[in-house]
Amino acid sequence: MKDFLIVATILNKKIIEALMNSGAGALRINSSHLSIVQLLNFLNYLRTQRLKLPVYIDLKGHKMRLSRYQPKIRLITGQQIELVTDSSKSNALIVSVEILKMLIPEQELSLSDGKIRLKILNVGRSFARAMVLKGGVVEGAKGLNVSPHPVELTGITDMDKMIVEKTKGYGFVRYALSFVSSAEEIEELKSLSGRYVAAKIERELTRERLLKIGEVADELWLCRGDLGAQLGYKGLAQYYRNFNKLISEFQIPVLMAGSVLEHMVDHSIPTRSEICHLIDLVEHGYKGVVLSDETALGKFPIEVLKTIQEVIL
Repeated sequence: MKDFLIVATILNKKIIEALMNSGAGALRINSSHLSIVQLLNFLNYLRTQRLKLPVYIDLKGHKMRLSRYQPKIRLITGQQIELVTDSSKSNALIVSVEILKMLIPEQELSLSDGKIRLKILNVGRSFARAMVLKGGVVEGAKGLNVSPHPVELTGITDMDKMIVEKTKGYGFVRYALSFVSSAEEIEELKSLSGRYVAAKIERELTRERLLKIGEVADELWLCRGDLGAQLGYKGLAQYYRNFNKLISEFQIPVLMAGSVLEHMVDHSIPTRSEICHLIDLVEHGYKGVVLSDETALGKFPIEVLKTIQEVIL
């Protein structure tokens, strides 16, 4: 399948040429992990290399996050923790005023793609108290999910607008917008950038809303990380099943993103279930995959690309 697109996430300049020579059809840079200066330096470097591949700049969108000033702390299952807006308070989770206002008792929150889970006990004017249902280590700027996600968070953020203004002049740049909720967001981004835009589906959206987004976006990415954190295992499986039934109705490419070959982050070979899943993606109509940790942080990025080439192409 020669038109199957492999998007490889990059953090290291040294590996770019090897990825290109091993089958990557596009590159991805996550703007959440770079300052604007670092991002522009990276793009300038790519321009000097006469890059022939498109580069997706992944925009944060309206992702709920802990403060970047959040100190690293370990949460223990069963303990109680406070969520506050004051960064001077130690041993607490630091959130924005907007997030604090959304919280209600009995609500469940998750961090780090569902690896850490909390239950809200009570909410005050300047804090919320939560019980740790599943512990782990928390660090600054980690994503925070509420189920169901507050989809009223729409529109292009000021930070994303600034990134677009600074980067849209690079000829090889495309954009991937996180946490898309409406077609209007994609229209706004396309008008602002004049560029190819991929809509990242990371919220539980209705069939009608998905189809409207598909009418204006250039590409769709189904992103299982935050979806899984919001919906749980059973909910994600059902959403994935229903989404697959829609693929034939989209007139644009649909890509799978998130934990495609996660086993290969630390191992040189995939699991058999991952291999079967790759073939299933093709059968369902997916036109490519977006690799994240596999190529950005993994020990065997080239082997990952070769595996996909061997199985699919």
